Amino acid sequence: MKTSRREFVSGAAACGFFGAMRASVLSLDAITASQGLRLRIGILSDTHLDKDSTAARKFKRALEAFRKRRVDGVLICGDLTDNGIIPQMEEVARTWESVFPDSKGLDGTHVERLFLCGDHDNRGNWMSGEDKRVCGQYGWTKATLDENTCFLRIKETWERIFGEPWSQIVHKRVKGYDFVLANFNPSGRNTTPGLKQFLEGVSIDPAKPFFYAQHRVLRNTVCGSGAWGQDDGSVGKLLSAYPNCCAFCGHSHQSAVREDAIWQGAFTAVQVPSLKYLIQEAGHENKPDERCAEQGMLLDVYDERMAIHRIDFANGKPLGPSWEMPLGANARPFAHETRRRSAPVPEFPAGVRLVAEIKQGGGAVDRLLSLEFPVVNGLQSGVRAYDYEVTLDAILFGGDVQRSVRRVFAPDCHFAPLADGETMKVELSLREFRKSRALKSPKTGALHVSVRPREVFGGIGRAIETDAICSKA
Repeated sequence: MKTSRREFVSGAAACGFFGAMRASVLSLDAITASQGLRLRIGILSDTHLDKDSTAARKFKRALEAFRKRRVDGVLICGDLTDNGIIPQMEEVARTWESVFPDSKGLDGTHVERLFLCGDHDNRGNWMSGEDKRVCGQYGWTKATLDENTCFLRIKETWERIFGEPWSQIVHKRVKGYDFVLANFNPSGRNTTPGLKQFLEGVSIDPAKPFFYAQHRVLRNTVCGSGAWGQDDGSVGKLLSAYPNCCAFCGHSHQSAVREDAIWQGAFTAVQVPSLKYLIQEAGHENKPDERCAEQGMLLDVYDERMAIHRIDFANGKPLGPSWEMPLGANARPFAHETRRRSAPVPEFPAGVRLVAEIKQGGGAVDRLLSLEFPVVNGLQSGVRAYDYEVTLDAILFGGDVQRSVRRVFAPDCHFAPLADGETMKVELSLREFRKSRALKSPKTGALHVSVRPREVFGGIGRAIETDAICSKA
């Protein structure tokens, strides 16, 4: 059943809701003690279980956190396995049963499996280049690999392992709330054939939010128009007729620290991070350890609002403030155009210092710029920096000024703010400044350095600045 925006959306303006948004980061204990809760769903994506036990340990730790918080179901937005083979899918089921035996939680109530397949779960169809590596890991011949490829017999495999019917698109109802799960298109194309007819055949309550999930990123929604792995846009057009829809997607492995990982337009979309590893946004000079991250989400639904909590399972802490959305109001606080205008800008505390030193690289390597400056984690006040913009101005032999602008991440940016150190160090190549006086001697020139904290929508805080010192080392 379709519903109009007017039927679902009425009430307060977005600017009023921004003032009521939660400014502080909840503890996970506070999340456990929620009052008036109608529905609670644990949300993961890209668990990528493989022969290495690390992925299974991460998966189990996340499930245990959900069990402690008495979830009504667990949604996984695809790529349950790394190679789409039966032993890996069986490991998904074993890990689930070890935490939710017979799919039951702490109080013995049913916990719904809301699992769907991603492209890696269909790997036998589209990435045969991995065959040799997988056969080597498992000691298989190519014939044995074919016998164990989920895609080639997905209905039989799924129904045997999970004990539930297989369908390309699935409808489940959890505590009166509708979930529509679209498995990855077995043709490998970025479409979801049959979704329009499927949605028209589902009796969706227009007075409640309903939830859609697929693996591919919904085009031109979360994480900006350049997000990797987008679908062809047809799903978003369909969901635009359902303003009560909240859609979840995976695949891009983007961090839930990103404030643009939630989007609101005609409907709501959320990018779910990979539990196993993250993929760093391009255009940065450094690359924090992405495989140590363990990120997921918790969805809470109430009568008049819903909240999405972003969780760092490695530290058992929230990754940032909860995303809280009113229901039955025309506020769209997470519309990207709204947030670009009103997102708070991170700032360095007053009186902090930037230390910059030019030093010789090893062997034939050009000189390096070593920087040390405070981390803006938002714990004391304000907001956490998404990354930092570094501007370098150097005087050339002819007297002209050459400018270079770089961006860097804090080393622990994939974890909860409490994991951040007080300061961070980074080294930048000065290869393009070969002719600058500053690299010859501080007496004959200057390399001026400024650092500004940024938020993901482009807002930039005030700079801390200094002149770089040449080192004889």
